[in-house]
Amino acid sequence: RKKTDAGKDGNKSMETQNTVRRKRMSNSDDNPKPKKAKVIAKVTGSPSKLTLSPDHKLKPKIRAELPSPRPEHNLPMSPPSHSYIQASLSPGNASASTQIEETLLKVKPVAKPSIIPTPMRIGFLGLGIMGQGMVMNLLRSGHEVTVWNRTALKCRDFVKSGAFKGNNPAEVVQSCDITFSCVADTTAVKDLVFGNYGVLQGISKGKCYVEMSTIDEETMQDVAEAITARGGVFLESPVVGSRVPALEGQLIILAAGERKLYDECYSCFEAIGKKSLYLGADIGAATRMKLIVNMVMGTVVAGLAEAMAMAEKVGLDQEDVAEVLSVGALSCPTVIHKSQAILSQRYDPHFPLQHQQKDLRLALLLGDKVEQPLYVASAANELYKKARRLGYGESDISAVYRAASN
Repeated sequence: RKKTDAGKDGNKSMETQNTVRRKRMSNSDDNPKPKKAKVIAKVTGSPSKLTLSPDHKLKPKIRAELPSPRPEHNLPMSPPSHSYIQASLSPGNASASTQIEETLLKVKPVAKPSIIPTPMRIGFLGLGIMGQGMVMNLLRSGHEVTVWNRTALKCRDFVKSGAFKGNNPAEVVQSCDITFSCVADTTAVKDLVFGNYGVLQGISKGKCYVEMSTIDEETMQDVAEAITARGGVFLESPVVGSRVPALEGQLIILAAGERKLYDECYSCFEAIGKKSLYLGADIGAATRMKLIVNMVMGTVVAGLAEAMAMAEKVGLDQEDVAEVLSVGALSCPTVIHKSQAILSQRYDPHFPLQHQQKDLRLALLLGDKVEQPLYVASAANELYKKARRLGYGESDISAVYRAASN
């Protein structure tokens, strides 16, 4: 009897424990423990200010432990001190978009916060593949722009959209406060600056000149010395990007020279670019940076071209190769876009091949100057030279595939 009672007591105890377990499991399912909230922070505005996601707040202790953002040479976080006028052309203003030649309208500019344009008069020399997009975005953001191009017909659509037309570079410089220039190469820059009715003839004390062309360091320094010798202010400012980023206002601006002029170009750089880096007062620093960036670009595209050519010869489908590259660690806009150009065999110039080869040549000269071996860049340069001999100089850089597969 005692054993039976003990067994009953044991069964009751087991039932009680099972009931408690079931209740715990039920409570766990109905009311799951809250997960630890992830603190998500992003930098907005001033690098010293952190904006948190709306669901979470940082505790004082956590805030103190956050590393301070690494200082960078960004666009000035506030406009220069002189007064500004409101934009007369909004980014969506039809007058600045419907009248530009049709090829410029295939890409719409990336929406940006309201840009307050400088009241300074802006000049722009050169309406090539890059210049067209930059001028379009300057006009859309409300800047007063005077344009000049060696082929005057290219000015027509921009004049219809609100730009003024200069008869020669000297006239543009004389009539404007800040004049930008973006032309093809060193020869074009020398003709523009030192030639008849050139930039130098329009420079006087206080006139500002910004050279955006990709040229050799020595020529950039010669231009800077000539401008400043006449009382002008100089800034070198080559840009990273091709035709589409220029149209979208998504270029990267590399600047070196007079810091005050860099700050005064704030609204212009904001209109044409997504980021601007000031690399110091040393003229040539921005040029060196641009040549290194374009050296990487040239070697990457040349390597892609050789890979696609080899894929075809070993029996692989080039579309499969492009797909693998697009989803792996090598995926980037350059690889994706240039792969598609190779597949479609359409080489509409976004960045002309002859300009890429020119930049590689300048990078190799820079390497010789500092005794830096550049084996890969040297090999890539030979491939681009072959493509030029085949007649693809004015085609997009992706046409280097023709040299690799020939």
